Amino acid sequence: MRRPVLMPRLAEEVDEGVVVTWFVELGALIKEGELLAELQVEKASSELRAPYDGRVVELLVAPGGVVTQGDPIAIIDDALGEPPNADVEDGTSASSLPPTAGSGGSPASPAARRLARELQVELATVTGSGPEGRIVEADVRAVAALTPTATSISPMRRAIAERLQTWLSATAQVTLTAEVDVTDLIGELERRADAGSPGGTLVASVVRAVAIALRHHPRAGARWADSGLREPDSIDIGVAVALADGLITPVVRDADHQDLSTLTQKITTAAERARAGELTTAEVEGGVISVTNLGAYRIDAFTPLLNPPQSAILGLGHAGWKAAVRGGAVVPRQLMVLSLTFDHRVIDGAPAASFLTDVILQLENPADLVG
Repeated sequence: MRRPVLMPRLAEEVDEGVVVTWFVELGALIKEGELLAELQVEKASSELRAPYDGRVVELLVAPGGVVTQGDPIAIIDDALGEPPNADVEDGTSASSLPPTAGSGGSPASPAARRLARELQVELATVTGSGPEGRIVEADVRAVAALTPTATSISPMRRAIAERLQTWLSATAQVTLTAEVDVTDLIGELERRADAGSPGGTLVASVVRAVAIALRHHPRAGARWADSGLREPDSIDIGVAVALADGLITPVVRDADHQDLSTLTQKITTAAERARAGELTTAEVEGGVISVTNLGAYRIDAFTPLLNPPQSAILGLGHAGWKAAVRGGAVVPRQLMVLSLTFDHRVIDGAPAASFLTDVILQLENPADLVG
């Protein structure tokens, strides 16, 4: 009997995903639980395993194809008969032909698969140099260097662009900016490091300040819904991580209950997993607000776009030495611009400004924040 394999629902916040690659060929026999395909939703990868024994008689979505979650993507015949078009010129069955790299042949690391998608390199053209022929990033880069630059847009990039454009037109996005003096905070972080205390970073400090401020300003973490505004049950904060082809935002759960060293460790680990292509969909869903940082690029201020379906996002600019007036005197201080974009349908300007002010006050009085 021919039985469909459905695109699983990997995310509640989006409708579509991408079939990144197939690990089987048409006509191949497969056992229940064996690896069938790699899927991707919102840049988070997931492996799909065969739901039952049988022969793969149809692959309904080409690699890179966008599909709605819940729709069929393959057909497996559990009768285990002869595959379609089984005979080829030399009399060998199609299912016995050696598989090509990236579709069941030479294995590729998650980072290599992600890089291949970003550089638009077919893994079937890559020879692995890793252990047991495993394809690593260097192999992909070597092939990309010999391949003419492509100008086409990947299906995932197109899906992200369409989603952001839709979200931008469906919301009333407003941005507030304010300068914060982080001289004392940076000094405290450096003293802790010199004393051998558990580490902390500026980004983690901002995440903690945002988490604590949300306790007093839950509307900043609310979401718009047809049934009414939904305020958060827990304070889960997304921290944007830059990738070669965009951003991914892993979520730190219960951020208001984590100390600074724990937050730093979790953010660092999430960023490493994101760049290695190892995040699951569950790790990027459910955030109530996001923090995004362009300070490393010496950007002073910018307008961050909302990360749907969230209603607020905080952008961090470069923390640099500037002239500031303190006590009537001009003194050097380390100043940083915070940019808060919010959905005006959910929160008005005054409460949004109050939330941002709360974040600033914590950053400028870091004793409790880093303790």
